[in-house]
Amino acid sequence: MNRIPYYHVDVFSDQPFSGNSLAVFTEAEELNEVQMLKITQEMRHFESIFLLKTDAEKTRARIFTRQEELDFAGHPILGAAATLHDLYQPAAAKASWIFELNQKSISIITEKKDLCYRAIMNQGTAEFGKELNAYETGMLLSSISLNPEDLYPGCNPIVVSTGLPYVIIPLQKNGLSAKINIPDLENTIRNWGAMFIGTLEIPTLSIRSWDNDGATEDIATGSLAGPIGAYLVRFGFQNPGTIIRLSQGENLGRPSQLFVEAVLKGESMEILVSGDVCKVAQGILVTDQLR
Repeated sequence: MNRIPYYHVDVFSDQPFSGNSLAVFTEAEELNEVQMLKITQEMRHFESIFLLKTDAEKTRARIFTRQEELDFAGHPILGAAATLHDLYQPAAAKASWIFELNQKSISIITEKKDLCYRAIMNQGTAEFGKELNAYETGMLLSSISLNPEDLYPGCNPIVVSTGLPYVIIPLQKNGLSAKINIPDLENTIRNWGAMFIGTLEIPTLSIRSWDNDGATEDIATGSLAGPIGAYLVRFGFQNPGTIIRLSQGENLGRPSQLFVEAVLKGESMEILVSGDVCKVAQGILVTDQLR
């Protein structure tokens, strides 16, 4: 009987049954991508992460949603690193990890706390892409059930990426009223160079994101937190080097806290995203019938 251990953790919360849940598979060497997708669909978390040991220094990581494989995502990396700390260095106060993703490598530091772990990820350099014009901005706001008056004065949506490009939509109010109401948003934002959208209510530092048909809202989005931090610093809402606390998921009954720091490195910005990780459960996946 073929068995693979897995671990259920909650990310971006210092207590279990909050934050964003995740399945971590630590011995996934024998699985192919079709099987990884099937397992993710079975587990029903927003994402699952599969770890394949490459050498003593690095770990190969593959991340899946229930629809597709992603080149990068935030909460799976943080959750997986904390899981490795708990499994392999439980007595250590601090540990470091390198994950090899499809397109780049990510460095993570994990710190042991009383009841959970803190994981800090270096997302690398923030990249700024297309800034939407007035027509595109109006169309986008309408497609998420908002009005031009909800936009933060003097700001336009802009594409920002630290590994996964988002259209950042800066709002002054009504962030909780946003709802995707068109079926083809994905085609539109892909033409702008983005994979997803993310709203930022600047006065409250609350953020939201969805899959592109609007059917599922994410609870806590680490891949969005990095671009949000870069946006806030570039446009003068926060100072470089400040640890910014973002909130997400409270409207879903899963309050989450995401921390981001944008550090100036010459002309570029290096982005650090961190959050707490709590272990909830562990189990064994039986793969004999998996094709």
